[in-house]
Amino acid sequence: MRKITAVMICIALSMSLSACKKTPVSENGEPSNTDRVIKWFDCLNGDEIVTDDAREYHLDAFPGVTFRCYYEYLEAVTEEETAILYTGMPIWSVYFYDLTGDGNPEICSTISFGSGIIDNRILIYDYAGGASYELSDRGNFDYVFNMQKDSLVVEKRVYMQDEMVESGELVFLDDTIQIKTEG
Repeated sequence: MRKITAVMICIALSMSLSACKKTPVSENGEPSNTDRVIKWFDCLNGDEIVTDDAREYHLDAFPGVTFRCYYEYLEAVTEEETAILYTGMPIWSVYFYDLTGDGNPEICSTISFGSGIIDNRILIYDYAGGASYELSDRGNFDYVFNMQKDSLVVEKRVYMQDEMVESGELVFLDDTIQIKTEG
C-alpha cells in the first residue's frame, strides 16, 4: 500500500510540475514567444523619436544578435559582422512578430521613404530567412502600423491625408504581406 501511495504522489507531483511552464523572457524582460506582437518602439503612437543615438534590442530567438536602430537605418550586430538590414527616413516604428509562421519573429516597421515626395510604408524584414517584404503605393496611399490589443494593425490612408481607406490585421499570405479586413 505504501508503494502505491508513493507512486501516486510521484505521479501527482510530476503532473503538477509539468503543468507549470515558465514563459521564456528576452534580455529586455519581454516574453520571447513569437505568437504575440512585441513592441520595440512606435514614434507615431507616443514614443519619443531618437535622432542622435541608437536604440538596441535583443531577442532570445536570435542569440548573439543585437538589433540596433538609428534614425535612418536598422542593423544587426554580431561578433562576426554588422549588417544594415534596411533604411528609412525615418524609421518610425519597430515591432517583432512571427508573420511567416517559421517560429522566428520578423521585424515589422513603418518607415518614410523618398526625397521631395515622401510616403509612409510598411516594411517587414525576415531576419531568419534573409528576405524583405513591403506594403506601399507611392503617391496614392500611406501605410502605418498601429498596435491594437495584441494585434499588429495596418492603417491604409489616402496619400498625405488622414482619410482612412482600410484598416486590418497584418497577415502573410502567398508570400506577400496583406491587410486582413473584417467581413
